[in-house]
Amino acid sequence: MCGICGVQAPRLADRAAHVARMNQALFHRGPDGVGQFDGDEVSLAMRRLAIIDLAGGQQPLKNEDGALTIVFNGEIYNYRELRQRLEARGHRFATASDTEVIVHLYEDHGAAAVPLLKGMFACCVHDRRDGSLFLTRDRFGEKPLYYWHDPAQGFAFSSEVRSLLELPLVPRRLDREALGYYLRLGMVPAPLTMLRDVRMLPAGHWMRYREGQLTIGAYDEPAPRANPALADPEAAAEAVHATVLAAVRRQSISDVPLGAFLSGGIDSSTVVALLQQVVSGPVKTFTVRFEEAGYDESGIARAVATHLGTEHHELVVPNLGFGAEDFWRIVDHVGLPFYDTSALPTYVLSKYVREHVTVALSGDGGDEMFAGYPFFRWGQTVAAARRVPEVLRRGAAAVARGVGAWVPASQATRWRRLRRGLEATLQPPELLPVTVGGLFELGELETLVRDPAVLETAAGALGLATALPAEAESWSVLRRLMHYRVKVNLPEDMLTKVDRMSMAASLEVRAPLLDPDVAELALSLPDALLISGGVGKSILRRAMRRELPAVVFDHPKRGFSIPLHRFQNAAYAELAHDLLADNPAAGLHELLAPETLRHLLTRGLARQSDDVESSVFRASHQLWALMQLGGWLRRFGVVC
Repeated sequence: MCGICGVQAPRLADRAAHVARMNQALFHRGPDGVGQFDGDEVSLAMRRLAIIDLAGGQQPLKNEDGALTIVFNGEIYNYRELRQRLEARGHRFATASDTEVIVHLYEDHGAAAVPLLKGMFACCVHDRRDGSLFLTRDRFGEKPLYYWHDPAQGFAFSSEVRSLLELPLVPRRLDREALGYYLRLGMVPAPLTMLRDVRMLPAGHWMRYREGQLTIGAYDEPAPRANPALADPEAAAEAVHATVLAAVRRQSISDVPLGAFLSGGIDSSTVVALLQQVVSGPVKTFTVRFEEAGYDESGIARAVATHLGTEHHELVVPNLGFGAEDFWRIVDHVGLPFYDTSALPTYVLSKYVREHVTVALSGDGGDEMFAGYPFFRWGQTVAAARRVPEVLRRGAAAVARGVGAWVPASQATRWRRLRRGLEATLQPPELLPVTVGGLFELGELETLVRDPAVLETAAGALGLATALPAEAESWSVLRRLMHYRVKVNLPEDMLTKVDRMSMAASLEVRAPLLDPDVAELALSLPDALLISGGVGKSILRRAMRRELPAVVFDHPKRGFSIPLHRFQNAAYAELAHDLLADNPAAGLHELLAPETLRHLLTRGLARQSDDVESSVFRASHQLWALMQLGGWLRRFGVVC
């Protein structure tokens, strides 16, 4: 596990020194070692968190004749099998690392090597024979890869935005199209970032930079493919169990101490149960305990740990424990505005876990692979409502809007949910994931956004997020919703949070439920085995029912989130007012209406409810998103 960066800019003076500074900004991603390669026109560098081949895995690494040089971030779980094949073809290895396998595989197959890799990764291979750089990123976006390209000046890349901005060639200008996405979705889909001149290589893609030109291609596009052999529920459950077990076994390889996150949910409990079967001795497990009872699942995690016989650890996160340093840590390490407030406990837990182990397995990806989110069931309900004549739906939506303003507080949530669902049926079908799960509604943005271009993007088709392949015409509503979560939410929210916050603590986190074999199997399952009787992850429940206690399956789905209304102490309120009203970043009030921001400050700091459909709950999370925007603009000196 590492951080990587590099520059190819022939006319840049002191290139090696610039790259060394970029690399130093990645220190937290790899405190165990540093390496740099400086060629005639290119410099590559990396920071190493030593996991495999502790003595010999230092980078950059080369192939036998030195024509290829690689820097690599991540882990390749099938590297031993790949190495055997390469050795049979005559390749000679100087180390026992997974990194060296990639460079030899690229030597044989070029870009076709990437689909052979099972792991989480971002890497760059320099070919001195033609001066090219080849870069790629794993299927789901577990590892990040940002880049800057100017045909007249050159190319640069890094694992983190803060590192990339150490290069003085990279401008700090706001991308207003990206801002439209952020305000509507709470996320910015790749390749956009909030910086106009910085891009993110999308998950499942590769790119080649040669002679000033950049070529980008996809090597993996997840699509459902029915497998008749999986129609029988018991046969499918056995296949899921065997496939996930094999993935956990692959991802348990490590030359350093290893443990696992355990929330008490089905996904993390599954990973821990199977991990306990493939390692010797009790697995070290870790969970967060919130003081707010409605957010605390530590009792369930404790029951699972007792049932499985793990060495269990709990970390208490107190209410009102917020400090401004927590906020700025997220801004610094993500390098972009980040909407998901669960980044706060993710860092705190990662820091605690790192005191015990260097690698932790997680249940991330289970909801995306096996349809666990309530979002999926709600989306199916909204889609089914489209069968009602439009005139009736439009009239019902108007009634819900009118009545909603007068209903008692006890009924407000129900009416709000009804109104949002009815209005979602009136939008184009491709916007369904946005209309049932966005950050700001269009009506809210019309009073908030002052820039017409930003509002136009937010009110448009949002094609980078909602576009579907042509074959999706035959997909079910469920599969379309799942595709959105895999292509947008998973890389831009969930995996961004886990990577940046765990790496801030120098902890490696692995996700067996995102193993390519698990994903392929999940894509082959009938919808009825994913959601059955209104309950998600039906097949995973069936697969694990004999190995986990009943309490895991009996409690309702609850995501990893914080009681934000309990964190809004005096320091939080002071920071919110400072960023959005008292001392806003230059240009912020040209983009967003000050009077609307002041209203949102009042509503968002009300600290009255944790009901996800209540207007106060929504306002508190909208406020956090705008605080992140204002803080990022200020911290990085971004020009609006």
